[in-house]
Amino acid sequence: MRRHFSGLVTLAAFILMAGLLPSVSAGQSEPKPKRLQAPATIHGLVGGESHNAYVVRVRKGHTLKIEISWRTEDGNTASFGVGSSPDFEPVQFGQESQEGRKWIGKVPKTGDYFIEVDGPPAGALRAESYR
Repeated sequence: MRRHFSGLVTLAAFILMAGLLPSVSAGQSEPKPKRLQAPATIHGLVGGESHNAYVVRVRKGHTLKIEISWRTEDGNTASFGVGSSPDFEPVQFGQESQEGRKWIGKVPKTGDYFIEVDGPPAGALRAESYR
């Protein structure tokens, strides 16, 4: 009886741990965004299988311009988003152009702005801030 009870406890512990694993891995945070000093250009693997994140500080009234370029192969595309917080809450200003390759906006408030890049490896990401 004691042997059977011990086996049940071990099995129950395993089931509980297996049930917790998805919530533990889901709770893991993404890597910290890489801080950029505008103007900045990043060449090489930007995006790719992983999501790359960048942060740039911009002053109120300045214009923030983001551009992405990549080598087109088999109809692949890359994209980026601009957020106002580390969880990439989309900004409520700015205009996208050139089929999503360019974004430009006048910054309403001094602060950190976050850029997230997705898709196949991109050739370059450029972030500029100017008056």
